[in-house]
Amino acid sequence: MADALHDFGPIDEFKPEAIGVPGNRRFRVMFRQGRRIACFWMEKQQLGALADALNDLLSQTEGGVGRPDPQPTGAYPEPFEVEALTGRLALGYNEDSDLFLIYLYDLESETAAREGIDDPDEADEAAERAAPTIRAEVTRGQLERFYSEAAKVIESGRPQKPSKNGHIPYNPN
Repeated sequence: MADALHDFGPIDEFKPEAIGVPGNRRFRVMFRQGRRIACFWMEKQQLGALADALNDLLSQTEGGVGRPDPQPTGAYPEPFEVEALTGRLALGYNEDSDLFLIYLYDLESETAAREGIDDPDEADEAAERAAPTIRAEVTRGQLERFYSEAAKVIESGRPQKPSKNGHIPYNPN
C-alpha cells in the first residue's frame, strides 16, 4: 500500500456525524489529531458499512485491550486539513503499535486514477494503486465508541414506527 497523502498517526478523536434534518441529512466521519482535522463525507450506507466492518475487525482481533484512550474534546474547528468525499476504505491492525489502522481514499483521486483507461479491470487496478488520502491509528476503545455512535447517528433520522393500531406512540420527550 502506498504511503498516505496525510498520515495522522495515532489520533485523538474519531467520530461519525449527521448534518441536517431527517430525510435530508449528510453524513461524515471526523478525525482529529491535535490541531489537524480531517472530514470525510459519505453516504449513510457507507457509514453503516464502515461501522459494521470496524465491529467485525474488533471481533476478529484481540489486540488493543487495556490501552488508554485519548481524552476527546468534541472540538473540530474549520478549516479542515483534509475534506473529501469517501471512495474506498481499508482497515487493519498494527501489532507493533497495538493500534487499529484506517485508510480512507477520496473519490476524486480514485476517479482520476481511472481516467483514460478503457479496460474496467485495469481501471480498478489503477484506482487500487492510488495512495490513500488519509491514514489514522485508533485505539480499540475509540473503535467501540465509533461503532456505538454510528448506530445512534444512523437511527436518529428514522421515523418512529406506528403502533399496531396505526397511531404513532406519544413520546413527551
